[in-house]
Amino acid sequence: MPLRRLILLGSIFWLLVQPAAELRAELVVVVNARCGVAAMTRNEVINVFFGRNRQYFNGAEAQPVDLSDNHPDRGRFYGLLVGKDLSEINAYWSRQVFSGRMQPPAKVGSTEEVLKWVVSHPGVLVLLIWPRQMLGFAWFTS
Repeated sequence: MPLRRLILLGSIFWLLVQPAAELRAELVVVVNARCGVAAMTRNEVINVFFGRNRQYFNGAEAQPVDLSDNHPDRGRFYGLLVGKDLSEINAYWSRQVFSGRMQPPAKVGSTEEVLKWVVSHPGVLVLLIWPRQMLGFAWFTS
Protein backbone atom coordinates (compact mmCIF):
# COMPACT_ATOMS: atom_id res chain seq x y z
CA MET A 1 0.00 0.00 0.00
CA PRO A 2 2.72 2.60 0.78
CA LEU A 3 4.35 1.94 -2.61
CA ARG A 4 1.06 2.61 -4.43
CA ARG A 5 0.56 5.80 -2.46
CA LEU A 6 4.12 6.91 -3.22
CA ILE A 7 3.65 6.24 -6.94
CA LEU A 8 0.32 8.09 -6.94
CA LEU A 9 1.76 11.10 -5.11
CA GLY A 10 4.81 11.13 -7.37
CA SER A 11 2.60 11.03 -10.46
CA ILE A 12 0.41 13.87 -9.21
CA PHE A 13 3.48 15.94 -8.35
CA TRP A 14 4.96 15.34 -11.81
CA LEU A 15 1.70 16.37 -13.51
CA LEU A 16 1.55 19.57 -11.47
CA VAL A 17 5.20 20.48 -12.06
CA GLN A 18 5.17 19.98 -15.86
CA PRO A 19 2.93 22.98 -16.67
CA ALA A 20 4.91 25.17 -14.27
CA ALA A 21 8.13 24.34 -16.12
CA GLU A 22 6.45 25.26 -19.40
CA LEU A 23 5.39 28.64 -17.98
CA ARG A 24 8.89 29.58 -16.80
CA ALA A 25 10.22 29.30 -20.34
CA GLU A 26 8.68 32.02 -22.46
CA LEU A 27 9.18 33.63 -25.82
CA VAL A 28 11.85 36.29 -25.53
CA VAL A 29 13.56 38.58 -28.00
CA VAL A 30 17.31 38.72 -27.61
CA VAL A 31 19.47 41.48 -29.07
CA ASN A 32 23.07 42.41 -28.43
CA ALA A 33 23.14 45.21 -25.85
CA ARG A 34 25.54 47.20 -28.08
CA CYS A 35 22.94 47.68 -30.84
CA GLY A 36 21.20 50.40 -28.81
CA VAL A 37 17.71 48.90 -28.85
CA ALA A 38 16.04 49.22 -25.46
CA ALA A 39 12.47 48.26 -26.39
CA MET A 40 10.50 46.93 -29.35
CA THR A 41 6.84 46.34 -30.00
CA ARG A 42 5.59 42.96 -31.15
CA ASN A 43 4.98 44.37 -34.65
CA GLU A 44 8.52 45.77 -34.85
CA VAL A 45 9.91 42.36 -33.96
CA ILE A 46 7.72 40.65 -36.57
CA ASN A 47 8.67 43.20 -39.25
CA VAL A 48 12.39 42.79 -38.62
CA PHE A 49 12.23 39.01 -38.33
CA PHE A 50 10.17 38.57 -41.51
CA GLY A 51 12.36 40.92 -43.55
CA ARG A 52 9.98 43.87 -43.85
CA ASN A 53 12.40 46.14 -41.97
CA ARG A 54 16.14 45.73 -42.41
CA GLN A 55 17.02 48.28 -39.73
CA TYR A 56 15.99 48.94 -36.17
CA PHE A 57 14.17 52.20 -35.46
CA ASN A 58 17.52 53.77 -34.44
CA GLY A 59 19.06 53.06 -37.87
CA ALA A 60 21.24 50.12 -36.80
CA GLU A 61 21.26 47.17 -39.20
CA ALA A 62 19.00 44.30 -38.09
CA GLN A 63 20.11 40.71 -38.67
CA PRO A 64 17.44 38.19 -37.66
CA VAL A 65 18.65 34.67 -36.82
CA ASP A 66 16.45 31.58 -36.68
CA LEU A 67 16.90 28.20 -35.05
CA SER A 68 17.50 25.20 -37.31
CA ASP A 69 14.55 23.39 -38.88
CA ASN A 70 14.81 20.45 -36.49
CA HIS A 71 15.07 22.50 -33.26
CA PRO A 72 12.17 21.56 -30.92
CA ASP A 73 11.35 25.19 -29.96
CA ARG A 74 11.16 26.55 -33.51
CA GLY A 75 7.53 25.63 -34.15
CA ARG A 76 6.46 26.77 -30.71
CA PHE A 77 7.88 30.27 -30.99
CA TYR A 78 6.37 30.84 -34.44
CA GLY A 79 3.05 29.84 -32.93
CA LEU A 80 3.54 32.28 -30.05
CA LEU A 81 4.85 35.12 -32.22
CA VAL A 82 2.52 35.07 -35.22
CA GLY A 83 0.07 32.23 -34.56
CA LYS A 84 1.26 30.16 -37.53
CA ASP A 85 2.69 26.67 -37.78
CA LEU A 86 5.97 25.74 -39.46
CA SER A 87 4.37 24.73 -42.76
CA GLU A 88 2.90 28.23 -43.11
CA ILE A 89 6.23 29.85 -42.19
CA ASN A 90 8.12 27.66 -44.67
CA ALA A 91 5.56 28.49 -47.38
CA TYR A 92 6.00 32.22 -46.68
CA TRP A 93 9.77 32.00 -47.06
CA SER A 94 9.48 29.81 -50.17
CA ARG A 95 7.33 32.51 -51.82
CA GLN A 96 9.78 35.25 -50.80
CA VAL A 97 12.83 33.36 -52.10
CA PHE A 98 11.12 32.25 -55.34
CA SER A 99 9.99 35.80 -56.13
CA GLY A 100 13.48 37.14 -55.39
CA ARG A 101 12.24 39.55 -52.72
CA MET A 102 14.34 38.35 -49.79
CA GLN A 103 16.12 35.47 -48.09
CA PRO A 104 15.05 33.87 -44.80
CA PRO A 105 17.05 34.58 -41.64
CA ALA A 106 20.30 32.73 -41.13
CA LYS A 107 19.80 29.48 -39.21
CA VAL A 108 21.84 28.32 -36.26
CA GLY A 109 21.72 24.81 -34.79
CA SER A 110 21.28 25.26 -31.06
CA THR A 111 20.22 27.86 -28.53
CA GLU A 112 23.79 28.08 -27.25
CA GLU A 113 25.09 28.77 -30.78
CA VAL A 114 22.44 31.46 -31.20
CA LEU A 115 23.59 33.22 -28.03
CA LYS A 116 27.23 33.07 -29.20
CA TRP A 117 26.10 34.59 -32.52
CA VAL A 118 24.32 37.41 -30.66
CA VAL A 119 27.44 38.22 -28.65
CA SER A 120 29.62 38.43 -31.77
CA HIS A 121 27.17 40.33 -34.05
CA PRO A 122 25.73 43.61 -32.67
CA GLY A 123 22.72 43.79 -35.03
CA VAL A 124 21.38 40.28 -34.45
CA LEU A 125 17.73 39.82 -33.43
CA VAL A 126 16.78 36.39 -32.10
CA LEU A 127 13.54 34.86 -30.87
CA LEU A 128 13.99 32.18 -28.23
CA ILE A 129 12.01 30.23 -25.72
CA TRP A 130 14.40 30.73 -22.84
CA PRO A 131 14.52 31.82 -19.18
CA ARG A 132 15.45 35.49 -18.83
CA GLN A 133 18.59 34.95 -16.75
CA MET A 134 21.37 35.98 -19.14
CA LEU A 135 23.44 39.11 -18.59
CA GLY A 136 24.56 41.45 -21.37
CA PHE A 137 21.37 41.11 -23.39
CA ALA A 138 18.24 43.25 -23.62
CA TRP A 139 15.18 41.03 -23.02
CA PHE A 140 11.65 41.71 -24.22
CA THR A 141 8.74 39.36 -23.67
CA SER A 142 5.92 38.68 -26.10
